[in-house]
Amino acid sequence: MRTSKSSWFVMGMLCLVLWPAVIAAHVDWRVAQAQEQLNAAGYDPGPIDGILGPLTRMALRRYQDSQKLPQTGVLDEVTRQVLLSGERTQTDREGQPEPGLKSPPGGEYKKISELFQMHDFFPGLGILYVDPTTVPVGPYLAYDQQGNLVSTVYMVPLKDLRAGKAFNNLVVAHAKVDHVDVYYTNGHPGVSDPHYHVVLWYISAKRAAALQ
Repeated sequence: MRTSKSSWFVMGMLCLVLWPAVIAAHVDWRVAQAQEQLNAAGYDPGPIDGILGPLTRMALRRYQDSQKLPQTGVLDEVTRQVLLSGERTQTDREGQPEPGLKSPPGGEYKKISELFQMHDFFPGLGILYVDPTTVPVGPYLAYDQQGNLVSTVYMVPLKDLRAGKAFNNLVVAHAKVDHVDVYYTNGHPGVSDPHYHVVLWYISAKRAAALQ
């Protein structure tokens, strides 16, 4: 019995000594760096702990998909360099507005009045731009009369909701959301089917109500 107790004591001490080393062996500063960049880019990697766990792997796959990279879920050197390149680009742009925060947003976005028979300005929403390939859901970027981004709007068809359709990886502007509105409409030019508007507001409710 004495020998057994001694053995357990030695094993316990070894665990106390070796366990931090085992944990450290799985912690990688490069993974922690990548987790920070993924989080800043809007891809939740879970805790910033330097461990390539399930949430981090999922975030990596989503990021790799957005960058047209192989979706491995592994922090390979190509993915890491692309992430770091994004960090340098963000630093270089410090003090400058992010793309899309001022109209016109550029890229494939077109003013909605140029695509459909609609007015330029919608009271309560603003001037809308959309990439035609994303209609009907969007996103639609809404700007005030001064050209400032005020909201991102999604127009989700009721039939798709009833069918249980999933909407993954919806694009959103890199701006802080103040509040969200969701409301139903029977349809309008451009999106004729009944649908819900999901509006992510970047301005206060008071300022949103004053959009005329």
